[in-house]
Formats: sequence, structure tokens, C-alpha cells
Amino acid sequence: MKIYIMRHGETKWNKRSKLQGQVDIPLAPKGIEQAQMTAEGMKEIPFDHIFSSPLKRAYKTAQIVRMDRPIEIVRDDRLKEMSFGTSEGKCIGKIMENPAMTRYQRFRLDPEHFRPAKYGEYFQDVLRRTDEFFKEEIIPLEGKAENVLIVAHGCVVRSFILNLTGRSLSQFWKTPFGKNCSSVAFEYKNGEINMIYENKLYYDTDCPDWQQQIPSYKKGHRK
Repeated sequence: MKIYIMRHGETKWNKRSKLQGQVDIPLAPKGIEQAQMTAEGMKEIPFDHIFSSPLKRAYKTAQIVRMDRPIEIVRDDRLKEMSFGTSEGKCIGKIMENPAMTRYQRFRLDPEHFRPAKYGEYFQDVLRRTDEFFKEEIIPLEGKAENVLIVAHGCVVRSFILNLTGRSLSQFWKTPFGKNCSSVAFEYKNGEINMIYENKLYYDTDCPDWQQQIPSYKKGHRK
């Protein structure tokens, strides 16, 4: 079974470098275009199941990539973006310019010791809910499905990467994955995970890591 996990298309807040978190921001016109090009690039993949974050930017991306496939898109709260609490809506640049504000610096440079703003989540919270989702929703599909698509958000996809490769939290940002509508793919077979690729874009062929292939990383998934 192959599992494709992708980030949503661009939003106006992405363009303005504002922390979105779980604020329900829709796709910008550019994000719709990115999703359409991604849909064209993935049109030959016979998806059996599609899961999505319920947030508009991810769900709309999933709808576009689904095209005319007669598949229900299953929305799951565990696929929502990491919550940044009271920091949501703030510009990243302004946070970084404030010498008294080290929270976002830790978010980027030291995720293991990051402390969220009020009502926000720790990285460990996102790792737990994505691991739970995979165990409860994806593993039972082995032998029943050939191709599964998950559409979510940047931190959520990175959490899947860590969970499925066994990397430590300190490696959270050390991956080429990241652009809007970029995807990562895994193969799950007999309880073992192989990474197929870590970063693939369908709309920016000039990007040096477009279609980047890396050696398969095998890890027996915890049952």
C-alpha cells in the first residue's frame, strides 16, 4: 500500500508569513492553481481513499486533487495544523524582531524545548495525534487499498515523516519537504515502512529538489 501525504496550497496568510495554525483560512488563487497542477500530476494514481484536515485550505486542496474520482474525502480533526494558540494571526517577522520573544526561535531551532503560547500545542502533541491517526485509520487498510492520499499541513506532514522514519524531534525541520502542495510518499507492507520520496512538487520543475528521490528508509512500525 502506498501512502501519499501532502501539504495544502498557498493561502494569503502563507504569502504574508502569518502564523495560521488552526485558523480556517481559505486557499488563495495561487494555492488553487498549485492544487490544480498537482492534481494533473497525480491524475494517474488510482487513489482508493482520501483523508483530509477539515480546515478549508486542506479540504479544498483535497477536492481539487481528487478530480472526478468517486471517492469520499474523510475529514479528521487529527490532521489539523499544529495550534499556535494566541500567536495565531501574528507575523513571524515581528515575533522574531522582538528580543524578548524567544518562543518562535525555539520553535525553529530547538523544537524539543519549544513552549507554545497560551492554548497552543507542543510538537509532542502533534506527533501523538498523527501517530494515533496512522495506527487507527491507515494500518487497517493494508490488503484493502493500494493507494491512499492524506492532505494536511506543514507541521502535520513533518510529524508523519518523523513518526514513520523514527527520526528524533530535533530533526523536525531537517527535511527538504515544505512548500505548498509538496508531498512525501511511503510504502507500508507487512508492518514495515519504506520511504519512496521525501519531497515532490508538480508545479515548480525548476526547484532543485523537485522529484527528489532518497534511499528507502525501513522501519518496522510499532503495533
